[in-house]
Amino acid sequence: MSYLIRGGLIADGSGGKLRRADVLVEGDSITALAPPLSGAGGAELTVIDANEKVIAPGFIDTHSHADGGLLTNLDAETQIRQGITTALVGQDGGHNFPLSEWFAKLKQTPPALNIASFIGHGTVRGKVMGDDYKRAARPDEIRKMRALVAQEVRAGALGLSSGVEYDPGIYSTTEELIALAELAGFYISHVRDEEEGALTSFDELIQIATKARVPAQISHIKLGSSPVWGKTQQVFERMDAARRRGVSITADVYPYTYWQSSIIVLLTTREWDKRPLWEKALAEVGGAKNILITGYAPQPSWQGKTLAALALEQKKDAVTLTMEMVAAAKGAVGVVVTAMQERDLQAFIRHPEIMFCTDGGLRGSHPRGAGSYPRILGKYVREERVLALEEAIRKASALPASRFGFTDRGVIAPGKKADLVIFDPKTITDTATTKDPQAKPVGLTDVLINGILVLRNSQLTGAHPGRVLQSRSAR
Repeated sequence: MSYLIRGGLIADGSGGKLRRADVLVEGDSITALAPPLSGAGGAELTVIDANEKVIAPGFIDTHSHADGGLLTNLDAETQIRQGITTALVGQDGGHNFPLSEWFAKLKQTPPALNIASFIGHGTVRGKVMGDDYKRAARPDEIRKMRALVAQEVRAGALGLSSGVEYDPGIYSTTEELIALAELAGFYISHVRDEEEGALTSFDELIQIATKARVPAQISHIKLGSSPVWGKTQQVFERMDAARRRGVSITADVYPYTYWQSSIIVLLTTREWDKRPLWEKALAEVGGAKNILITGYAPQPSWQGKTLAALALEQKKDAVTLTMEMVAAAKGAVGVVVTAMQERDLQAFIRHPEIMFCTDGGLRGSHPRGAGSYPRILGKYVREERVLALEEAIRKASALPASRFGFTDRGVIAPGKKADLVIFDPKTITDTATTKDPQAKPVGLTDVLINGILVLRNSQLTGAHPGRVLQSRSAR
């Protein structure tokens, strides 16, 4: 099948100005780009009218949880509808082990979108240390972890991911992470603390990258509590200083001022029985009104209510209720917390070395999983004018493609793989909310992946042309 995408405005991923051109797709690749094009050498040709629309390279989600349930949800609808053509999974220190077997399953039963994966530090730590993980690893254990990392590198992993705010990674030393990152070749991390200790946590990531001699990326970068609000310039100074020393530090960000996790991440010390710590933690995110319960097994009906509302219902103060919930659920209290400042978020979105992500899954309870990229293009490009459309496309496509070694995609040019997105820049927007987190975006009409339409006129086609994208060392 060949496609002629006619009459659109090309945002080619380079950041250069929009230009009107036709795009010819033959097989899995872009074969020509010029105004106007006529045919495809006698092959069966389908014309796609892109008049008044933008044609962009497919978006690369640099921090995705789309691997969760992917083999039973091959359409990956929430991802496809927002223009994501490649998802980078194996995040926060967890991955599908062993990668060789998981990749084989994906190749046998392909999903709609392309998949690449990191090695989860927590996964390999768990394989070696089992339940005895609440301590620093011994040298012999680190050697065993390195052997597993080497195995996963050979399978085609992009690098090492960590989630050192979570078990079991929280108990690792910086030296352990250095020893594994140097073998993996790239380090991406949900850092130890995204609240008061965020800057110190970024310093640790830079130290790991420096000593391991690898590039590194801060996952879903944020300044998530009042003591660090407004300190984006200090973050950028750290990135710039590292770059001057020859250490490449980048980041990704999702376009929301609220995060989702377990409430216990507010206390990185894990001292859940210390009331003064909870008082401080709740105050620094703006109080109980900013904490929305998204999961609590002992009382499922509490889902969708704020901690403040529940405290009022239960006739308890918010700190007492929090401590009781954490004890009853053994820490498993899912929350969405509004804890970032809009000015900080916009500074991260604007920064030229910070790309975009969802940090979302296929059926998540945070709207980022279904709305991140349309929100960037609707709210932050068209409405707020935080950055130009061409720059937003670059940061969603060519920048991550270059960063993670996808040399055959990420830009619109002859010879590149035909991962393409067509959208109306006047109407594209997200509609997902915390009450309806999987609501479909509008204004994004067509998506091609490896030259096959997976979304046509805003309807899923049922095609599953996704591929496993392995690191250059495994190709």
